[in-house]
Amino acid sequence: MKIPTRSDWGVIEKNNLDAECAFRQFSGKSLNEAEMMFRNNALYYQEDLISMPPVAFNFYAPAFARYILSDNAEADSDGASSFLHMVLELLQSNRSLTTTKTEKMLLASAQIVASKQEFYAADTDIYGDFSELYKQIMRLTART
Repeated sequence: MKIPTRSDWGVIEKNNLDAECAFRQFSGKSLNEAEMMFRNNALYYQEDLISMPPVAFNFYAPAFARYILSDNAEADSDGASSFLHMVLELLQSNRSLTTTKTEKMLLASAQIVASKQEFYAADTDIYGDFSELYKQIMRLTART
């Protein structure tokens, strides 16, 4: 897969601040550069993913998954929680963004993240139970 071109991003409406921000942050970035962005601040950059057009989303979402599954994500409770919530939101209302291949990869990654709550130092009193979030994700996949 190659870096999404300007035309892959399509027309970005001037009033769509989220899409403008996503383009500004990620346009022209390689997978490795995007992964480093997530490593630096996963909570901040993950918000851009859902605002991307499909080509860009399917290119950059795997960089987030790659980061969150790496040893570099240890104790990144915000990143892990936001990853699971992004997958949940994707399945609830933005499923048209993803290809089957990307969706399968995100679901497999979500299963791993949900099983490693302690690795991410994600206190259940703050972040809830990751396994419960994963159950919600699985219920949504069963509907299709």
